[in-house]
Amino acid sequence: MEFQYQHVACGGTFDLLHKGHRAFLLLAFKNAEFVTIGVTTDVFNKKLKKTPFQNYDQRRKELLYFLKLKEMDKRSKIMPLYDIYGTTLTDKTIEALVASKETLDGAVEINKTRIQRELVRLPLIICPRVLAQDNKILSSTRIRDGIINRNGQSYSMFLNGVANKALANKIRKRLKKPLGPLVKITKAYASKNPPSIAIGDMTVATFLKNKTVPKISIIDLVVNRQKKYDCPTQLGFENKNVDFTLKNPAGVITQQLVQIMKKAIKEKRQKLVIRVIGEEDLATIPAILLSPLGYSIYYGQPALGTIKVTVDEKIKQDICGILL
Repeated sequence: MEFQYQHVACGGTFDLLHKGHRAFLLLAFKNAEFVTIGVTTDVFNKKLKKTPFQNYDQRRKELLYFLKLKEMDKRSKIMPLYDIYGTTLTDKTIEALVASKETLDGAVEINKTRIQRELVRLPLIICPRVLAQDNKILSSTRIRDGIINRNGQSYSMFLNGVANKALANKIRKRLKKPLGPLVKITKAYASKNPPSIAIGDMTVATFLKNKTVPKISIIDLVVNRQKKYDCPTQLGFENKNVDFTLKNPAGVITQQLVQIMKKAIKEKRQKLVIRVIGEEDLATIPAILLSPLGYSIYYGQPALGTIKVTVDEKIKQDICGILL
């Protein structure tokens, strides 16, 4: 196979290696026999005020796995980046730079410095932007924020596809199995493990009793399908204020529930209260799918107690698999 170049260089953070990264790398290998790939170090990211979800070793490991999978590891070298330049000012065999729209400024700066040092300007190969299912940019940030997965599929659009439809009995049966470990909420536990989202009156009331207010509380004033409370203060809230109220019948994830959950998660304000008229049991599903990676979600499991779900890519994938 003939290549336009013998050796090109590219670089990036490569956090949560996704479809856009893969397209970027494949473009580099399409144009050159050998590719030097710079991966930003944790020290450099801190200097840039970037906060990747993964550390350098994790990002490098996933990148190497992809290269081996595509049998491109022998045609490449991964190197740590402590600045934007890497070896682009010293390695005379580099013939071109591969950049994305996001890294283009860095490539331009490299050429500017090369010219200042009386080195030849390197041609730029620009990778087109890869869009997610929602026609917005596919980025690591949006994956970290829980909006899309690494292939660009939108969790919001997925939920829209199942919203307002009664869930099949076999799906509801599978959802009755705990989605995470059983935990005992004490004052010490609540202080060290504050909930991003707490679902269910008993779960919310237990955190409030232990002096911890969830970022988002989802209540229906009902326990074991029996009306137990008249207002939020009876659960332990300081006032009767409810930020969002919605109707959600049993066995259904309504469009309104999805939209309000989405809005509440985006809210910068803390201590939001969502009141569901109907059934809030299934609120756990949109809570998990729409939450950022790392969120802690607590919900009550009948006859067991409180279940904790730490939101990660796997639990999101598992939930989607159950609902399909």
